Amino acid sequence: MFTGIIQEKGKVIDFSRGILEISTNLDLSDCKLGSSICCNGVCLTATEINFINNSYQFKTNVGEETMLRTTFSENLFNKIKPINLEKSLKIGDEISGHFVYGHIDRTTKLLKISKLNNSWEFFFESFQNKDNNYIVEKASIAINGISLTIANVTNEYFSISVIPHTFENTNLSDLQEYDIVNIEFDYLARFAERK
Repeated sequence: MFTGIIQEKGKVIDFSRGILEISTNLDLSDCKLGSSICCNGVCLTATEINFINNSYQFKTNVGEETMLRTTFSENLFNKIKPINLEKSLKIGDEISGHFVYGHIDRTTKLLKISKLNNSWEFFFESFQNKDNNYIVEKASIAINGISLTIANVTNEYFSISVIPHTFENTNLSDLQEYDIVNIEFDYLARFAERK
């Protein structure tokens, strides 16, 4: 389990044959083989961890189910863009975001980014099925593993407001219009029915 508060970004070294290798400045000294690491919102298991040239490198396996539901697929994956990282929650840790499980529900498209005076507004494509029931104003949502709050909802899009700290410390600053992102609905939103 995670909180959606991104701890560091990672750089993809390689992704082939279901093996994802990432380099990061995130301190993984307290992680071991089998530890869960949230990568762009996807809970993945570390199968190898090394400290090389003053940074950590770790490998994970990406299964077929994960490839089907996330951006970790051959036709969507972008090796150039950084990946949001968060280590798993430990008992006693502060929960600054919301409970994020790392189980991606689906992907969606970024439609537009608007720069405001003190923040950014990101607009994402809405869903034309029952998944729209989980998109509720003021509910939490995890986008690429980031704990965010839904600001507005229409039949065509939903939007989130992003403060400078979140923009600068996550890969939201690397996204461009029409990029595809990973979505995990808030567990509590599953019990709310949008009228």
